[in-house]
Amino acid sequence: MKYIPYLFILLAFFADRLSKWWAAAYLAAYGPTKFNSFFTLQETYNKGVAFGLFQGIGSYVGWLTVGVVVGLLIYMIQLPAEQWLTRIGVAVLIGGALGNLVDRVFVGEVLDFIETPFRQGIFNIADVMIYLGMGLMLLGSIIQRPNRSKTPHL
Repeated sequence: MKYIPYLFILLAFFADRLSKWWAAAYLAAYGPTKFNSFFTLQETYNKGVAFGLFQGIGSYVGWLTVGVVVGLLIYMIQLPAEQWLTRIGVAVLIGGALGNLVDRVFVGEVLDFIETPFRQGIFNIADVMIYLGMGLMLLGSIIQRPNRSKTPHL
């Protein structure tokens, strides 16, 4: 049970990497594709932050991401085992952040390819993992509050 969060980091990271590999190949062969009114694949590259804001600051975002990932990893390690949902949320968030970080470091920009009317802008699976991780962290912090009864009362 102790190593499960690390598995979630890897699963989120590889889901992003595989989806970007597939999307790049698919979009190179077929171009932008509208499947229905709710789902379109369209290749775009983001040198900024979320929603394509602040284009051209990718290197700063990369360093900021490294700091945030290290901080989240330390936080995850220090969380008690009974807060498993929060730990998994942090792990999924870390995996997503690492997926986009790899793009920033090795390509200089992030491949975004999913477009839907439910969310502004074009995004990728790493973004989904980041949002999912934040949601799981929030849910875990609400329903799995730390057991404070273990501390002695003076």
